[in-house]
Amino acid sequence: MSSPTRSPPDSDADSDTSSPTSSSLRHPDLSSTIFRSYTDHSSPDLSKIQSFLTSSRSGALSCLICLDPIRPSHPTWSCLSGCHAVFHLPCIQSWARQSSDLSSSRAASRLPISASKADEISLWSCPKCRLDYPKTLIPRTYLCFCGKLENPPHDPWILPHSCGEICNRSLKRNCGHHCLLLCHPGPCPSCPKLVKSRCFCGGLEDVRRCGFKDFSCNGVCGKLLDCEKHRCGEICHEGGCPPCKAKGVYRCQCGRLKEERECCDRDFRCGDPCGEMLGCGKHFCGRGCHVGECGECPLQGKRGCPCGKRVYEGMACDVLVPLCGATCGKMLSCGYHRCPERCHRGPCVETCRVVVVKSCRCGSLKKEIWPVRGSARRCGIVDAMLVSGAAVMGTVRLAQRFVTGDLGVRTTNVLLHATVDCGWVVEISRKYAHLK
Repeated sequence: MSSPTRSPPDSDADSDTSSPTSSSLRHPDLSSTIFRSYTDHSSPDLSKIQSFLTSSRSGALSCLICLDPIRPSHPTWSCLSGCHAVFHLPCIQSWARQSSDLSSSRAASRLPISASKADEISLWSCPKCRLDYPKTLIPRTYLCFCGKLENPPHDPWILPHSCGEICNRSLKRNCGHHCLLLCHPGPCPSCPKLVKSRCFCGGLEDVRRCGFKDFSCNGVCGKLLDCEKHRCGEICHEGGCPPCKAKGVYRCQCGRLKEERECCDRDFRCGDPCGEMLGCGKHFCGRGCHVGECGECPLQGKRGCPCGKRVYEGMACDVLVPLCGATCGKMLSCGYHRCPERCHRGPCVETCRVVVVKSCRCGSLKKEIWPVRGSARRCGIVDAMLVSGAAVMGTVRLAQRFVTGDLGVRTTNVLLHATVDCGWVVEISRKYAHLK
């Protein structure tokens, strides 16, 4: 058996592999060995693996945390869920612990949780793609790329940091097949198995690779649309068909109005009252445009008096319900009192006529008035507003604002108290003109 062709040692080779003996044992072409189960190398995922192999052979593969080269004998970790970048194992462990501790301290300071709970929910992220990992997934051991072997040995005949066995990880889309490549970095490529598949519309059957079994025949879809009257006119496509856009003349739900509309919008309401005669033969339907029966007359069956305190049964729908004679008791517009009138038809009085004692805004005066919702009475006493810089050399400068009160108070010699920011209380005695 002929010996393999010897390649010159890499310029960035590891110190433990830089001897002529070890460097001469490097496999000349790892790509052909890894990709021997695949005949098509055009997959983007395969391109990522080939790029890693090129970087590994040239010594250009570097850790993005410490920026030092990744040697074949260095323990590593790769981001399997996101970007698949490779890092030194000690570097990513230190990065993950610091990020997790920072996340935990932030959560404990912002949320009403204990320190142990904050530690449980702490996260750390990949330095490259920023994908979040829980604290439980901080890498603790050196595994090969496929995760089957712990502390994979450095072998110049296989890819560094790999076990040399078939990857056998489950492929994307859960097709039921497994990766046929040898243990490799980066994402597993699309499934290469040949399977029978149909196009999106189901009109064409073909034998394709499992990873690319979904395809379009570029013909007209032709599936029956939701309206169950027309068929899809789009090119063979993935997913559900679009709403039917066929034009037609359709009636509203009550059947009075005709309009030209798209088929997908054929069920509409005209906005007018139904107006159909109810079952009682005496009243008309007051509902808006609707589909189906109008239902029974709402005035039949149990009916209550206007205040709702008494219920009558068996009355004809065209007979007025008698008044019960009790106090109405409905809440008035003021929001504080109830209607004192006898049970009556129609709305209650708009203005509350109950007299109450209310205070003005400052609380200085009280007066009996009719309550009005949201009202705020003013006593007519002048407000004092502190101006910026009021306490200067023991002098307090006040700005007075004269306000006409709406209580009709005639105010003279008002003693006004104003509290300054520094805590001083200044008493000001002034004489004001009669206010309206």
